[in-house]
Amino acid sequence: MRLSLAIGAALLPVCPALAQSGTPAAADASVAFPQVATIPIPLQSTSGRFSSLNPSNRMNCGYSGKMIGRVVAARLIMMDVTGGFCHVSEVANALVNVELGNPADAVQMVPGRRVVITATFRHAQESRTSTFNAQYLIAEKAALVAGDPRGAPAPAFMSYMVCQAPELDALAAKLGKDLCVQSTIVANLAATGAGLEAAARTPVEVGPGDSAPGDADAITCRPDARVSDRQLPAIACARGRYWAWYSAKWHDPFLPAAAPP
Repeated sequence: MRLSLAIGAALLPVCPALAQSGTPAAADASVAFPQVATIPIPLQSTSGRFSSLNPSNRMNCGYSGKMIGRVVAARLIMMDVTGGFCHVSEVANALVNVELGNPADAVQMVPGRRVVITATFRHAQESRTSTFNAQYLIAEKAALVAGDPRGAPAPAFMSYMVCQAPELDALAAKLGKDLCVQSTIVANLAATGAGLEAAARTPVEVGPGDSAPGDADAITCRPDARVSDRQLPAIACARGRYWAWYSAKWHDPFLPAAAPP
């Protein structure tokens, strides 16, 4: 396996919270987006397209050693995978969930910082369609053994889907659906909230490999594959540039690129 480095972006903590599954409220009902930062944090899939509280089919990788990557958040790093790693063969710029053995090490996980960790690595997967499984890599009992000098967090250059964010619970309750939303949209709801709400109320039926014409900055939503951890239908929302990346990634899983912000 060859590891090369990529720069990470800030991860917004999320946690499960109960959404209503009844009749959605009137479309003209405005939604408030409170600032919430709580745990636990769902696991991110290797591409960042899906998140899950408890993906199934966990198995040992048979590797307990070092990994080099760029910090995305206190519990997430990104590494480049070539030639396959731990049952994951069709992925590049893989996101790895980091479960620190010593919680105090979290202060060392500065977004954008290159680090070396040791861990016991596990793999999990989750069925998303009849033909597609989302893959998850997990570094258990991880310890930091080296790293670049600590500096200011790097600006976001990538993104990923945040599912069941508590900030979105009010809107999810009104829609009667869970929401999976691009991380950079969730990070700035004061600016993006109105556009997100409008898009979430009018999702577009498209396939994962369909192109995404139009404004690269515009937020659009689509029904998500399967259901959420809360067994509700889900809607995925992101900017046009993200959907264009996802379409390209769907057609070429080896595409060596991280999802744009």
